[in-house]
Amino acid sequence: MFFRLYKYSMFQSVRDRMTLFWNLIFPVVLGTLFHVSFGGYVEEQVMFHQIPVAYAAEEAKGAFGELLKELEESSELIEVQRVDDKKAEQLLKHGEVEGIYRVQPDTEHVTLIVAEQGVNQTILKSILEQYQRFSAAFSRIGRENPEGIQAAAERLEEECRYLKAGSITDASMNDVMDCFYSLIAMDCLMGATSGLIVAMAFKADATPLAARRAVAGASRFGMLLPDLAAKITMQFLYAAFSICYLTFALNVNLGEHLGWMFLTALMGSALGIVIGFFIGVAGKLRYGVKEGLCIGIMLVSSFFSGLMFQGMARIVELYAPVLNQINPATLISKSLYSLNIYDNMKPYAQCMGNMAALIFILVAGAFLLVRRERYAAV
Repeated sequence: MFFRLYKYSMFQSVRDRMTLFWNLIFPVVLGTLFHVSFGGYVEEQVMFHQIPVAYAAEEAKGAFGELLKELEESSELIEVQRVDDKKAEQLLKHGEVEGIYRVQPDTEHVTLIVAEQGVNQTILKSILEQYQRFSAAFSRIGRENPEGIQAAAERLEEECRYLKAGSITDASMNDVMDCFYSLIAMDCLMGATSGLIVAMAFKADATPLAARRAVAGASRFGMLLPDLAAKITMQFLYAAFSICYLTFALNVNLGEHLGWMFLTALMGSALGIVIGFFIGVAGKLRYGVKEGLCIGIMLVSSFFSGLMFQGMARIVELYAPVLNQINPATLISKSLYSLNIYDNMKPYAQCMGNMAALIFILVAGAFLLVRRERYAAV
C-alpha cells in the first residue's frame, strides 16, 4: 500500500510542470547567471596566484636576486623570469608579467617598473621597499657595529613575513561562494509549495480530493506518509541535480565532500516540505494566501542567508546570532559552508542538528493540529 501510493505520488509530481520549472529549471538558470556574472571575478580578483615578474640584471646572483629566488621557491609568492631589459619590456607590454625589477650594474640599485596599479603591483612594491630597508639597516650596522650583524640578521629574518599562495585549509572561500550555497538552500526550501499541496490534499474541508480521502476506508495517515515521502524524494532530486550541475557543468568549486552535500540537500528538502505542510494544516486561510506565505518565508529566509545581499549572514551573526540558528536557508548554506571551510565536522553537525530539531518541531506541531480536527460531515 505504502509503495504503491508513493509511486503514484512520484508520477503526479513529475507531471506538475509548474513545480518542475520553479524547483528544477529556475535554480539552474539562476546558477548559470551567477556563474556568468561572478565566475571570472572570483578567478581574477579573489583567488591568489603566484605573481609573474621579470628580473633584468646582468648578474643573476646578488642579494636581491637571492631574495627573489627564496620568495619563488620557498614562499611561492612570485614567479621570476630572468631576462634582459628588452625582453622584460616586451613581457610587461604584453601583460605576461606584472612588473620588472631592474638592477643597475654599477650601483646595484634596484628599481621597479609597472604598467598599472593593482594588488599585485603593491605586493611587488612592498618586497622592494622591505629589501631597501633591510639593506640600509645592514649597511648602517656594518659601519657602526660589525659584530652585531649576525644578531641583526636573525632578528630581521623573524620580522620578514610574506604572503604564500594557498590558505590555512585546502578549500577556498569567498562571498561569491555564499551565493551558490544560498541558491542550493533556496532550491531546497522551494519544496514548501509541495508540502502545502500535500496538506491541502489532507484537509477534508480544503479540497474535494481531501474530502474523498476522509471517507475512504484507508487510514488518513497511511495516505499522508507516502505523499510526504514522495515530495521529499522529488525535492531532493531537484536539489541534487542543481549541485551536480554547478559542480560538473559549470565547474563551481562547491567542495570535495559531495556525499555530505547530498545529505545536506536531503535534510534541507525535508525541512522545506514540512514548512509547507505545517503552513497548510495551520489555520483556515485560503490556498492562495498560504502559498504566498510559503513563498514569502522562502524568500525572506534566502535573503538573510545571503542570496540577495552578499555577507548578510555575517551581518546577522554580528547583530542577531540567534536568527542564524533558526533560519532554514542559513542552516542549509552554513552546513555547505562548514564542509568546505572547516577541517572538522563539528560546525556541520551543529547545523544539521538544528535542522533536525526544526523538522521535528514542525512535524510534531502539524500532526497535533490535524489530529484535533473533527468534521461534522464529509
